[in-house]
Order: sequence, then structure tokens, then C-alpha cells
Amino acid sequence: MKWLRRALAALGIVVILCAAPIAYVETRCEATPDLPSAEANPFNLTEQGYRRAEGDSYLTYPEWYIVHAYTDLAGVTRQSSESAFDYIASVTGFWRSLCRATIAAGRVGPVTSDQKITNYIIGLSFTAEMTITGLYERTIGAATVWMRGPQRTDEDEFALAAADSYAAFLQQTPWYRYPFWPQLQRFWRKTPLDHGNLLRSLERRFALSLEYGGKALYAIAIGALAGYSPADLRLMSVVAHLDADDLAAEPRIKKLRDIGDSATLIETPRYQEYTEILRRLGARGRDVIEIAGNRRILTTIVAPAEAKLTTPGAIEIFSIPLQSRPGWRRIGLDTDVGALTRLIGEVGKQGAEFEHAYDY
Repeated sequence: MKWLRRALAALGIVVILCAAPIAYVETRCEATPDLPSAEANPFNLTEQGYRRAEGDSYLTYPEWYIVHAYTDLAGVTRQSSESAFDYIASVTGFWRSLCRATIAAGRVGPVTSDQKITNYIIGLSFTAEMTITGLYERTIGAATVWMRGPQRTDEDEFALAAADSYAAFLQQTPWYRYPFWPQLQRFWRKTPLDHGNLLRSLERRFALSLEYGGKALYAIAIGALAGYSPADLRLMSVVAHLDADDLAAEPRIKKLRDIGDSATLIETPRYQEYTEILRRLGARGRDVIEIAGNRRILTTIVAPAEAKLTTPGAIEIFSIPLQSRPGWRRIGLDTDVGALTRLIGEVGKQGAEFEHAYDY
């Protein structure tokens, strides 16, 4: 009975810890819409799958926050080691940005319950992973880094290459499709145990095997759940003054039909490819009028922390420092779709970098 009471107490603590950030977002991060959602779609397009919930652009950011976090982790690892990464700051940054994105989404229009539930699931998973990893890397990992010295072992080099590969993979593909198990097999086959500090090598083999083995098993479960509601990998937008030369220059754009007023309905890939397409349209002087039936979306740029930027058609809603680029920050912008392609060019002229358009 004593052990049962302890187990129940531990379970209760876990439930409270999980419920606390969700309760905070649900009770403290809500806003009233500024405009009726009907005003966002003057073309009244009826193509199946065209229109998506206005607020979901903002609430896809937390998924991308995790992508950016792994990119940040890879950058810090390259500069020093995994133990130098601030895992707790990464976790708190997730929940802060989710709060700010939720407030912005509430001002624009409705969000889907599926997106909110997804954010809470991935947020709790990310929190658990970063907390456990951080505790390990800041103690045992940091100790073996100190023993190793500045020279990386072969295991460190493999882990760094794998971190870069994982960060790049997440730009376009869900994490659970990453080949964790083949990577782990490749690690044991291709990494010799005869260079550098032996203790660090053994410790890294233990850490990487535990991480990749655990993620491989978890990915199977999440992949099976995702199979019940697979993500739509295509997106429809309305572009002004699109011509044959534009289509020839960007083969990823599929023209669906002209819809009047020099506007064209197009279909494109989503995710990072969509951001690249927007950059190319902007370089050719083309403006996007609507994305999935909506006139406002979330975008991010990265810029020097002290830079005073002019962002036409966009309002800052959050700012997060970049660990892998000291002195730089990621800025979330509530952005008018009609100003989007011009925004891309303007921030570039000011020494900032347009990062991503969040496309539901």
C-alpha cells in the first residue's frame, strides 16, 4: 500500500504538471476576434479544401517552434556541445510563443479543435523530452564533455551530423517519418570505438542509443495515429497578375483557374517549399491576395536583437532569442497577406532574414 500511495502521488504530480501549462493557455491566452470571419473571403471560392480556419495559421507556429528548436540545438552543438544548450529556456519559449500565437489567432478568427489538441500533445511531448534530455546533458553529458576536452570524438561527429540531418528533415516532413532506427544501425556500424576520449565515446553511445531507440518506438505509435488523419500536403492561394513566365519560372505552382480582377487560383506544396515559392513570387513583383481563403497569417523573421525594423503590413506579436546565433532573435509577425511578398523584400534590405510563412 505504501508503494501504491507513492505511485499515485507521483502520477498526480505528473497530471498537475501536464495540466498547468494547458490551463494557463486556455484561461490567460484568449482574445476576441476583431473582424467577422466572413469578410476574409471576397472571392467566395468553393473548391474543396480551399478554405481553412483563419486562426490556424497562427497555431501552426508551435509545431514549427519545435523545428526551430532542433535547428538551434544543432547550431549550439556545433559551436560547443549538447550540454551548452539551454533546454529549459527552449521549453518556456514554446509555451510563451503558444500563448502569444493563441491571442493573435483569437483576434483573427476561429481555430480548429484538432489544431489546439495537436499543440498540447506536441507541447507536452517536447517539454518531457527537453526536460529529460536537459537533465542528462547538463550533468552526465557535461561531465564527459569536460573530460573529453575541445576535441570531438567520432560519436560526437556522428551526433552533430545526425542533428543537422534531423533539423533539415523537419523543414518539410513530420518528425515521426525520420529513419531513427536505420540511423542508429548506421551509427553502430560506421562509428569506430578507437578515437578520442574512451569515456566520452561510451557515454555518447549509451545516450544516442537510448535517444534514437526511444524515438523510433514513439514514432511508430505517433505515425499510426497520424495515419487516421493524414496531413494535406497541398495548399491553395490566390495570386495577382500571375502570367505564363511566372509559371515557367516556378514549376511547383499549379494553376487551377483565373477568377477575375487579374487574380489566379493556384495550388502549391505546403511547409518550407511554400515559403520558398513566396520568395520567388516576391522577387518577380507578384502579390498574394489570399492564402486558403484568409487575409492574415503568421510569419517569422530573424534579425539582430537591437535592430529597429520597419515591417509594412505586419505587427510584432512575440520575440524569442536564438541560442545558436547570440545577439539575434526570432520575431513573430501578424501579417497582412497582401503585403507579404513586399515584406519579404523589405526585411532583407534592413539586414533581417525572412524565415517562414505559416500555412495552416
